[in-house]
Amino acid sequence: MLSLDGIEFTTFGDFPGSHLVNRGKTFDGYYGIQYNHSGKMVFSVDGGPEELFDGPCLIFTAPNRSYNYNNYKNEPRHHCYLCFRGPRVELFIQEGLFAPYAERPVHRIIKPEPFYKTMLEIQALLLHPPGYRDKRKVLLLEDLLLQIQEQEPLPEKINIYCEQMLQKLREEIVAAPQDEWNFEEEAGRMSVSYSHFRRIFRMLTGYAPTQFLIECRLNHAMKLLTNTALSIREIAHESGFEDEYYFSRIFRKHRQLTPSAYRKEFRI
Repeated sequence: MLSLDGIEFTTFGDFPGSHLVNRGKTFDGYYGIQYNHSGKMVFSVDGGPEELFDGPCLIFTAPNRSYNYNNYKNEPRHHCYLCFRGPRVELFIQEGLFAPYAERPVHRIIKPEPFYKTMLEIQALLLHPPGYRDKRKVLLLEDLLLQIQEQEPLPEKINIYCEQMLQKLREEIVAAPQDEWNFEEEAGRMSVSYSHFRRIFRMLTGYAPTQFLIECRLNHAMKLLTNTALSIREIAHESGFEDEYYFSRIFRKHRQLTPSAYRKEFRI
């Protein structure tokens, strides 16, 4: 399909309410990043024991292996994937940037919002005809792999009750970032002080609560800019920003492009 510098992108997708069933899934002649952005995923490779992962994580997939990755008890989850092939992939493997043949090719994602943002940018570019921004696609793929390599170690263990509550809260924010969120009230529901809530929220997501909310709203806006004909003002409102001009300033600060320029760059 799309090839440059030894990379050919073969398929991709983004399913926020996925109920996909993948048992004995194989990848004949290509590799992949299967990313679980939210929800619970049950995973096994080559017929090994199943493991349960809750929250952002990914699986590297490769030829000559078989995979199971499914929803836990049919609960919906957010699944996003990107598949590719070519001689440059072999260089990624040799350099240790991509390890799909590891015994356990699964990675926790500690900072999911910038990771998901990069996935969305690649997918938006892949919607264009062949030859469009090919170099950028390859560079974004390398950036994605570097983000995986540079993930910080898992933080100190959080109280299991708090961790479950925070994971649930994170998924609710991702699903509806445009809503009003009061994090002091959320801390009260967990029976912890706001300062403690803020600390453990950052440990789990890599962001302070308000920063995380802004990232989710910007990711939502990115989808609307590339997939709809809504005006900038309407997109600002739909993404939780009351002021169009504040939205434009924040978008440019965090995405290095104005909303209009981003739409021109990525929309078909």
